[in-house]
Amino acid sequence: MNSPKVLCVGVITVDTIALVDKYPGEDERVVAERIIRAGGGPASVAAVTLARLGIATAISGVIGDDEDGKFVLETFKSEGIDTTGISIGENPTAGSVVVVSKEHQSRAISTRQPPLQVKPNTFATEIARSADWLHVDQVGVKQLSTLGITRGMGPKISFDAGYDISEFDSSSVDLFAPTDKSLLKRNSELALESALKKEGDFGKNLVVATQGSNGSAGYSIKEGFVVAQPFSVEVVSTLGAGDVFHGALVAQMYENRTLSEALRRANAVAALSCRGLDGQSAIPNLAELEKFLKEKA
Repeated sequence: MNSPKVLCVGVITVDTIALVDKYPGEDERVVAERIIRAGGGPASVAAVTLARLGIATAISGVIGDDEDGKFVLETFKSEGIDTTGISIGENPTAGSVVVVSKEHQSRAISTRQPPLQVKPNTFATEIARSADWLHVDQVGVKQLSTLGITRGMGPKISFDAGYDISEFDSSSVDLFAPTDKSLLKRNSELALESALKKEGDFGKNLVVATQGSNGSAGYSIKEGFVVAQPFSVEVVSTLGAGDVFHGALVAQMYENRTLSEALRRANAVAALSCRGLDGQSAIPNLAELEKFLKEKA
């Protein structure tokens, strides 16, 4: 196995996902078209995305000593992901129950997500020091100090800022990637372009906002404001598409692509992932991505 170039740190879950025509009402039972079990979690899905795109990747997080834990380990290993940075905690492996509605093209999620119980192990620390990029989610970002990583001292840092970021110092990371809604909430007086520019100029970094079905937008001091249009595919579920986007974006940054090209390619990877019910099964490999982009050119 090649030495990991990217380490993803954060949430590892096992999801049970049901596809239904419409959400059940109170005390109502509906028949699911499909029910599947799949790996999930922002850092986990990003790691699978990176691996599918040919980037040597490692994952660090906590799982339980249980069947779900064994399931995710087998899943990562089948993708060629280095799992030595995973620790075994006292709690069960985190999990979610997800109901996907075809009628609304949305999902409802109930999560059992225990807090991180242990510090990253020595393998994770060693990988972090030698990697080119460190990608963290809302749990992984809290482990940066434990890993001994700060911006400018070690790997470049990417933060999937999909949760509350009101107090986060965006200058502490090289790639700050919130949703457009969370970014605008943080900069309530500004439009999206101005908010991206404000954050990028302040942090002297790359700032990217995901916009769901509307694509993505970003800003860097070098390239300015960039917008990338979405791709149209037959959508089964958008579960995990944002996590896929972030993994694909880090892959493009690792390959030193321009911001405009990185956003376009990450949009394509995220769109293709929506062909599957879960967040991982339909993530394209590099050959599938190139074929799709050629068809759309």
